Amino acid sequence: MKHILLFCLIGILTVSELYAEEPYPFSIGLSAMPRISMYNATSPADETHGMAFSGVPDIGLSIYVPASRRERVGITMDIAYATYKNSYTKSSVDFARTFNYLTITPGLSYSFFTVGIAVGLPIGYQRKNITSGAVEEEGWSVIKSGSNPPEKITKYGNGKDNMSLLIEPRIGICYPVMSNNGSRLNVNANIGLMMNNLYKDEYYPTTNLQQFNASMMSFALGVQYMFGL
Repeated sequence: MKHILLFCLIGILTVSELYAEEPYPFSIGLSAMPRISMYNATSPADETHGMAFSGVPDIGLSIYVPASRRERVGITMDIAYATYKNSYTKSSVDFARTFNYLTITPGLSYSFFTVGIAVGLPIGYQRKNITSGAVEEEGWSVIKSGSNPPEKITKYGNGKDNMSLLIEPRIGICYPVMSNNGSRLNVNANIGLMMNNLYKDEYYPTTNLQQFNASMMSFALGVQYMFGL
């Protein structure tokens, strides 16, 4: 019995060595990943939200630092121009909000699995009336402070100046479809969930409107080319 167990152990170790993945070298590369985003919050009764395609892919620089001499374990860093979009219909009119960030995503890679946390600095915002083609800020009808009798006015948000810092944990895969001397072409995919709301609280003119301050869930799929150094 001892001999059988020994032979089994030797066989397992031999197979493990035969199919062991050769570690990747230190690498630098570029990536392009279109993103689909989904509104994640309570929406006003007159609004219907759906999934939205970013249109412009996330364009970024990627760095891979090996953390093991025997396995494909590495520390990763991605710096990207990221685009999130929210498309919705309000009172039969179609709108699209576009949020742009400069993201820095430190992470870990094991084999072809990846985890990371994206931190995004807001750098651009637009709310477009798709029906008319006009770029418009969002407005709300509120009671003018101190008015007697009460007077209704329209207050407009300032989306660009009131975007929140992006904090988004991500999990994904990075699968090599072509490899040559440590350089490789990868197909990448990840799913992320914002931990922050899209806007700061002061974006809304009244506190009861803050319940509609959303986050987003997103899915990105694209390609990455890494140059092994």
